[in-house]
Amino acid sequence: MPLLRINATARGLRVHGSPQSVTAALAGVATGRGPAVIMVHGYKYSPFVQGRCPHARIFHATAWPDQLHSAERGALTIAFGWHARGGLVRAYDTALDQARQLAQIVTALRGRGSVHIIAHSLGATLVLAALPYLSAGDVGRIVLLSGAAHLGLARHALATPAGAACEMFHVTGRSNALFDFAFERMIAGSGAIGRGLIHPNTATVQIDCPATLALLAAAGYPIAPAQRRICHWSCYTRTGVMALNAALLDGALGMEMLRSVLAALPPLAPPAKTRIMAWHNRGKGPPHEHAH
Repeated sequence: MPLLRINATARGLRVHGSPQSVTAALAGVATGRGPAVIMVHGYKYSPFVQGRCPHARIFHATAWPDQLHSAERGALTIAFGWHARGGLVRAYDTALDQARQLAQIVTALRGRGSVHIIAHSLGATLVLAALPYLSAGDVGRIVLLSGAAHLGLARHALATPAGAACEMFHVTGRSNALFDFAFERMIAGSGAIGRGLIHPNTATVQIDCPATLALLAAAGYPIAPAQRRICHWSCYTRTGVMALNAALLDGALGMEMLRSVLAALPPLAPPAKTRIMAWHNRGKGPPHEHAH
């Protein structure tokens, strides 16, 4: 199945590196069979900046598309590029502004009947902001990777018809706490989603918890131990984690199955008492809420 590269611009959607119209490109795949997977990158990437183009890096055919087994599943894969450069506040505003363009792609694919989204970092804000523009059933599953987004935005998105009808997974860990802390300090809001999404159709998977890793390995999804205590990218760079992300995305490891796997988790041992970890634990509610 094809890999379609589409960018959001100030003048609307454009096919990356091609004069073909987006309308024609999407029309050519909208009535096909098989699921569609939309990939959304995070902060610092831009398809318009040499050396930072996501299509040449994480969205290259041998990177995320291959690791998500898109071709094996017969999935149409769409790489969604946007200008996530400049200061964090500016990129955050861009994510909110261009969310409607992501929704336009999803709407154009309604004929396929199955659209799923995976997004890293600030791409989570863009995805969540797109849900109010959609209808129930437009999106099946959403996998957020160390999402940089506010709880208030997530709650609003999950209360919309599209949000209430989808399954949403947040793959993260305490190694991302420093980045959650920085996000909250730099962009005022209702707290980062790293504090925990509590909603009937959401689940949080803490990939730096030994007990979680043991249970996932027993279920057939082994993930290598973390190599760094602080890392914003381990949610897609650690050996084995993209196989987990793929299973969450395509439903091989669905919400109920994931909850049954994680039901045996013991309370999480308190981390070292650092300033960041103290912040990370503040207001998180009951310990070890991995599958809400």
